[in-house]
Amino acid sequence: MNDFQLYFKLGLSHILSWSSIDHILFLWALIIVFSLKDWRKLLYLVSLFTVAHTTSLFLSVYGVLQVNEALIETLILWTILITALSNIIFQNQQTLTKIHYYFSFIFGLIHGLGFATDFKMMMAGQTSKLLPLLFFAAGIETAQIILGLGILIVTGLLVKIWLKNTRELYILASGIIIGYVLALLFNS
Repeated sequence: MNDFQLYFKLGLSHILSWSSIDHILFLWALIIVFSLKDWRKLLYLVSLFTVAHTTSLFLSVYGVLQVNEALIETLILWTILITALSNIIFQNQQTLTKIHYYFSFIFGLIHGLGFATDFKMMMAGQTSKLLPLLFFAAGIETAQIILGLGILIVTGLLVKIWLKNTRELYILASGIIIGYVLALLFNS
C-alpha cells in the first residue's frame, strides 16, 4: 500500500468509525440544520473544518503547539455541546449558518489537536510529514462529505415522513446530542 492510500484511509476511518463518535456528533450538530438543497454550504462547512483540523495537526506535528490530551478531549466535548445548543437557541437559519461556519473553523482547530499525539507517534521517524498530513486531510474531507450527505439525506427523509419541519428535527437531534455529551462530561 502506498503512502497516499495509507494516510487517505486513515483520514477516512478517523471520521467514519464509532471510535470517532466525537467527530460524528460534531458534524451531526453542524449539518443537521441544513437541507439537501444546501449541499454547497455543506461542502464549504466541511472544507473549513478540514483546513482548521489540518492546520492544528500540522502545528502540533511540527512541534509548534504542545497539547494536553485530557484538556483537548474535554474541549472537544464542549465544542459539540455549544454547537448543539446553538441549534436550539438561534432560530434564524442565516444566523445559524454563519455561526456554524465560524464553529466549523474555530472548533476544527481544537478537534485537530485531539488526534495530534496519535499522528505524531505514527509519524515518528518519518523525514517528510507534509505529504502524509495532506493525504490524511484528503481522507478527512472525503469522509466528512460522505457523512454530511448521509445526514442531509436522512434529515430530508425524516422531515418528509415523520416531522413537520426541519426545525423540529434539529431541535430533537440537538437534544439527543446534548444529552449524550453531558453524560460524557459528567463521567469523565
